[in-house]
Amino acid sequence: MTDEKNARELTATPVDLDELPAGYYCIYLPSTSNYLRRIVQQLLTVFLLAGPDPSYSLISTVFTLISGVGLLLVGRLGDLFGRRYILIGGQLLGLIGAIVCATAKTVPTVIGGSVLCGLAAAVQLTFSFVIAELVPNRARPVVNAGIFITTLPFSAFGSLIADLFIANTARSWRWTYYLNIITCGLSIILLVLFYFPPGWDAKRGNESRIDGLKKFDYIGFLLYAGGLILVLLGLCESPVPALTRFFHGANSIPSAWGGSSYAWHSAHVIAVLVIGFVCLLAFALYEIFVPLQQPLLPMSLLRNRGYAGAVCSALVGNMVYFSMSLLWPTAIADLYTTNTIKTGWLSFTALGGFFVGYLELITIIMCPLYCSPQDIGLASGFLGSAKQVAGTIATAIYVAILDNRVTVDLPRDVSAAALNAGLPSSSLTDLLEAVSAGTTAAYEAVPGMTNGILGAVTEAVKTAYSQSFRTVFLASIAFGGLSVIAACFAEGVDGRFTGDVAARLKGVDGGGSGSEEKLKDGKV
Repeated sequence: MTDEKNARELTATPVDLDELPAGYYCIYLPSTSNYLRRIVQQLLTVFLLAGPDPSYSLISTVFTLISGVGLLLVGRLGDLFGRRYILIGGQLLGLIGAIVCATAKTVPTVIGGSVLCGLAAAVQLTFSFVIAELVPNRARPVVNAGIFITTLPFSAFGSLIADLFIANTARSWRWTYYLNIITCGLSIILLVLFYFPPGWDAKRGNESRIDGLKKFDYIGFLLYAGGLILVLLGLCESPVPALTRFFHGANSIPSAWGGSSYAWHSAHVIAVLVIGFVCLLAFALYEIFVPLQQPLLPMSLLRNRGYAGAVCSALVGNMVYFSMSLLWPTAIADLYTTNTIKTGWLSFTALGGFFVGYLELITIIMCPLYCSPQDIGLASGFLGSAKQVAGTIATAIYVAILDNRVTVDLPRDVSAAALNAGLPSSSLTDLLEAVSAGTTAAYEAVPGMTNGILGAVTEAVKTAYSQSFRTVFLASIAFGGLSVIAACFAEGVDGRFTGDVAARLKGVDGGGSGSEEKLKDGKV
């Protein structure tokens, strides 16, 4: 391949779905590996079985921090330098991380493995735009839908599967990591054998790798990564504190800083959030006003009305999803059953999940169609990163609403019900402590407790929680409305579902010439 051929911009060639290269299907395994993390969310169980350690919440926190920051970086680097070795390296990190976690004897070891899994997740989440550039534009919906179907067992039934592993296997929670070892290992083999996308030569022509690295937007990345880490650290998966942990047991929501390690109004949390948002503002100003050869996030992309509308609709819709995925299982445990297997089944909210999944898939398909083919990774990476931040903010909002309501309603309703049932007023303090403990022994130790009083208290607790969760879901309706409004600003892409392919695999039958197929002038 000559340098002249490498450097020139080619015209995309229409391709039918049956002409796709033999190896493109290997991308489904990295996406499955990513969704397997959904069955490793029984963090308190891991905490108890791997050895009590107050740092157990970092298992989830470091994963969220690293994967959220890495999404945009991985997408942009793939656009500039090629995706083959990024995908293989990411899956290798996922394999090592899963092995570390599966063999861990202590919680800090699991945290270390989760760091590697977070790095891998940032790569695994690229499956949507890896597929987007390999298949004809008109085939993207059906192919992406097929990828999502392969993740169904873990994205839909992850909590149930995790509980079944814990209850029915000798290796308990470790099996969640064993599955990840299997999928990561298989995907590495398939990627090595079949995945040959355009590399440096096809993307950069005569430019040397050193020159390309010199042009990379390092300052922009430091501002973006630093700001995002600080914001996520302050908000990430904040727990249901204090009174809202009554009856949660193994369903307690893991924590980071805000509202748990430190109060929301503490200097630690305020300083972290303020500095984080200032860094993100500085990042935006830097990208706008500094002339960069390779900006990390070109502002022209955000000025595209269709793209901006789709991203806003997706990230606000993701905030609705978090009300179901995060708090609905907790509501089930509080209001209906404490049986973890039954909770897993009841958590499968088919109706709401269908529409959230529809929104996620359609925005994943639409966003790359608004940009030029060489920016597919950038457009999709920013979409994923924005949704990560939006989900974290939604978690903090929902938890704050729930905690504020329960803190007021629970003591009031429980006290009134207990006194009406005949409990001496002198026993109220002991009763509230027993409700906090949530154990039979604690209730039996309350002076004057009877079966009738216990029944009244139990119903009062459920009533208080039901009213509190109702307020949370009402708040999620507001986010849903904002998502609908944002969607109105997104432009249609029906005319862009052509037979054109953004990039071709090489080295396999039907894979094309092996050079990058770009559309002229970035027009789709």
